[in-house]
Amino acid sequence: MNEKPLYRKWVGVVLGFLLHGSAHFLAGRRAAGLKWYFGLFACGVVAVALVATPGTVPFILGVTFVLARVVMWLMMLKESYRPVRRIGLLGWLAVIVLAVVLNNGSSLLVRQFVHPFKVPTGAMQPTIFGIQGHNVPADSTDKPTMLHWLVSGERYVEVRAKSSGMLSAPRYNPGNPSCLTYMVADQAYDLPRFAPPLKQPGEHVSVGDVLWSGITTAGDLLIVERLSYRFGKPKRGDIVVFRTKGILTLPPDTFYIKRVAGLPGERIRIEPPFLIVNDQKVIEPQIFNTIASASDVYAGFQLAAHAASIGGILSNPVDEVTLGPDEYFVLGDNTRNSRDSRYWGAVPERNIIGKVTRIYWPFTRINALEDR
Repeated sequence: MNEKPLYRKWVGVVLGFLLHGSAHFLAGRRAAGLKWYFGLFACGVVAVALVATPGTVPFILGVTFVLARVVMWLMMLKESYRPVRRIGLLGWLAVIVLAVVLNNGSSLLVRQFVHPFKVPTGAMQPTIFGIQGHNVPADSTDKPTMLHWLVSGERYVEVRAKSSGMLSAPRYNPGNPSCLTYMVADQAYDLPRFAPPLKQPGEHVSVGDVLWSGITTAGDLLIVERLSYRFGKPKRGDIVVFRTKGILTLPPDTFYIKRVAGLPGERIRIEPPFLIVNDQKVIEPQIFNTIASASDVYAGFQLAAHAASIGGILSNPVDEVTLGPDEYFVLGDNTRNSRDSRYWGAVPERNIIGKVTRIYWPFTRINALEDR
């Protein structure tokens, strides 16, 4: 009886790359193939769970599991270098479809427990950093290297005009709230809010002129843990990420990050620099006392600015909000510039997707939330 023809050994590596353990499975070692797939999956899940857990030790263990998974993956590919029976066009399509379905399914499963989040603005500073930076002349020699960027998130940015014309006044960019958009002729330039252009609106700009140059620091990249709120409720002091769906005056279909300040059923008002809950000053957890003391660059709890264009629910010391049975009052730690519940009201519990547990990049800030 003739044996089925085999692929060359390197094809097994391609199969293993597409779908972990598939080369072993198709070579007749089905148990080994399943062990490789589920072993790599489990190692990845444990790594994510540990990294998402607050504390230095869990982070180190999580990184260890990440490195272990990389080693396991390389070993799997090495062992995939073996003869594999030919599977034909339909077989390849089945492997590709299965790989896409399983990989996407794994990602969706993991996102039910943890979720990455990027911070573009400074409403939570100095606890969590948004995109920030400072001016640096284009001819400066003091510019961060690629290695410096990998560690600290700092990089040199230079924006030059691609056309000639008058520089327009800045306008708000709803797709990128950390930037303002300027126009020169029909060309748009997004500059960080902290980066005013070198020329004034109305001035002429020539092709090649430097509109702005400086060093920017990336906003914190966060891990949002979602499992806790499946078994419990948000607590005062938790930093949460929530959907804006259904919250009046907020842009729809986006996410905000704030700190839980008021719980369901409570009465909330502000007597600067204190947050008042049920007629009592809030000093616990400690972060509320720190904010109220206006120390460590915190501003204290401030009333909403009097501005008709943005409203203000808590604009006076006598203003009070009573929360419903499934509502939370949330504030930014920097109440000078945070658009939060003082302006648009409470967040429904169903909108809260999880609790921020760690900054995972820049690496210089991985423990910045330990005492906050």
